[in-house]
Amino acid sequence: MYWSTPVRARSLRALNIAVICTVLLYSIVALFFSSPQVHAAGETVNVWLTSGDLSTHLAPQANLTFANGNGSGNVINVNENQTYQQMDGFGASLTDSSAWLVYNKMSSSQRSTLMNNLFNSSSGIGLNFLRQPIGASDLTRPAPAVGEYSYDDMPAGQTDPSLANFSISHDNAYIIPVLKQALQINPSIKIMGTPWSPPGWMKSSGSMEGGTLNASAYSAYANYFVKYVQAYQAQGLPIYAITPQNEPLYVPNGYPGMSFPADQQTNFIKNNLGPAFAQNGITTKILGYDHNWDQTGYPTTILSDSTANSYTAGTAWHCYGGSVDAQTTVHNSYPNKDTWETECSGGAWENSNGFPNTMSLLIGVVRNWGKSVVRWGMVLDPNGQPNLGTGAACSTCRGVVSVDQNNGNVTYNGDYYGLGQASKFVTPGAYHIDSSAGSNGIQDVAFKNPDGTKVLVAYNSGSSSQSFSVQWGGESFAYTLPAGAAATFKWSGTQSGGGSGAPVGKTIWLRATNNNNYVSTRIDQTNSPLNASATQVQAWEEFDVIDAGNGQIALLAHANNDYVSARTDQSNTPLDAMVNQLQGWEKFTWLPQSDGTVALQSQANGNYVSARTDQSNTPLDANVTQIQGWEKFTWGQV
Repeated sequence: MYWSTPVRARSLRALNIAVICTVLLYSIVALFFSSPQVHAAGETVNVWLTSGDLSTHLAPQANLTFANGNGSGNVINVNENQTYQQMDGFGASLTDSSAWLVYNKMSSSQRSTLMNNLFNSSSGIGLNFLRQPIGASDLTRPAPAVGEYSYDDMPAGQTDPSLANFSISHDNAYIIPVLKQALQINPSIKIMGTPWSPPGWMKSSGSMEGGTLNASAYSAYANYFVKYVQAYQAQGLPIYAITPQNEPLYVPNGYPGMSFPADQQTNFIKNNLGPAFAQNGITTKILGYDHNWDQTGYPTTILSDSTANSYTAGTAWHCYGGSVDAQTTVHNSYPNKDTWETECSGGAWENSNGFPNTMSLLIGVVRNWGKSVVRWGMVLDPNGQPNLGTGAACSTCRGVVSVDQNNGNVTYNGDYYGLGQASKFVTPGAYHIDSSAGSNGIQDVAFKNPDGTKVLVAYNSGSSSQSFSVQWGGESFAYTLPAGAAATFKWSGTQSGGGSGAPVGKTIWLRATNNNNYVSTRIDQTNSPLNASATQVQAWEEFDVIDAGNGQIALLAHANNDYVSARTDQSNTPLDAMVNQLQGWEKFTWLPQSDGTVALQSQANGNYVSARTDQSNTPLDANVTQIQGWEKFTWGQV
């Protein structure tokens, strides 16, 4: 049966109207229920607090909420678009003493609780970095139970250059079982190994105490590390990194140690250890130095040797001398090499519960390029036992936790809660991101996790409560932190505004990657253009990074307080720093590169700033249309 034409027309019109109404209805519903496309304020901030007296520890606080607008007073500006080093983790050392206490002085239920509190990020603080002695340290049970030992001990007067007697059997009793339990709880744990001494027969002293490494033992010592890595790998314990010697500039009395000067360690890495790892397919990182902040010349000696540099991942540091900014000093000289803090013991000398020093260590180390924050003994008893008990062996050290040898009860010290303010919330692979330093005793450091969540750790080192604001793009919140307390803030979302990715507000230098010289304003000559021919940083190599709006920056030369300009009003004119107002040709886009360098793109013409090293002493310009070697720069903070 066929409809007549008028009937069909009316039916089609009705159908069309119905379809249109349905589409409109779904569109209206979608407007109400779809995710907003514009960033809005109101992100929830979770807060955890530890008080200076530990009466409150890692305790959740009332949530905060970001609000539109700028903070006031003491402002901590967090910029997630400026990233620094990736974090490896936080931890301490399961020494012979520590592992023995955990394995032999605790019931299985006590041990399980402690291990989860140490290494589980949900029920505990999620520690994920372990620095393990290779053989005995001063935190080893005393003789005759244990005493000094290596993995290849020989009778006096005998040697073993082929390492036929190498064995980690000592560790099988309790160290390896405890490590396996830790790794089972937290598979992301990274283990590094460090010897306090090679086997005595390798040394001039014939003992694990004192002396130097015999020239004839360099090859055997390199293979000693190879066998150690292989033996632990066979136990399911991969070794992430090693250092050739603990504290090579200190020869202790009464416990294992060895003098290993910088030139000798350099030769050992480049001629023996590096090649031995390469020949055996070992990818374990080699970290140089492993000693105090007061001797930057030691790591510089290693890294300045091109061959040793190629085998060395970076530098390991201790906290017992100098200041933490030594890490930045070496980083600025070798920005493609990484930084680890690997030992900083708590103890009676601190005259505190360990919380203040742990918080200052954590914040200072990370703000100076540290990928790890590591205390010393993970577990000791309340009296700092057991230790070798001889000579200078530490009898006043404090563990991250204390275990009573009589009943297995645990005291969680300030070191534990200090590390936990970061380790519980910052996951491996997180980036340290930019945050302005606080004032009036407020110290802070910020991170961005792989899942995009932000973590800010703030510590009040002052003697009175302090209020501050946290600025994140165009939003902020306010908080008051009691004296001696630390708070961790965690939130999700994406930063809106204020994010060029550049170190805005900082004074920096730029160094051309292809000739390793510094960009200079050369104010010693009138109206001279910028070039990359300076070999040291002085005033005319320093630039203030200014927020130019819309995700762009300007560079203000310290030497004459003028802006760096691309001067696109003239053809092919080089960059100079002679302009006293900020317009289009003084604005640049900061472009971080995958290799850690940065490129600068001129807003005025869309071209890249170039050091143009294909010509001798050629000024910088912004006339290159692609990024290659001479358009890449390393940078550092002055």
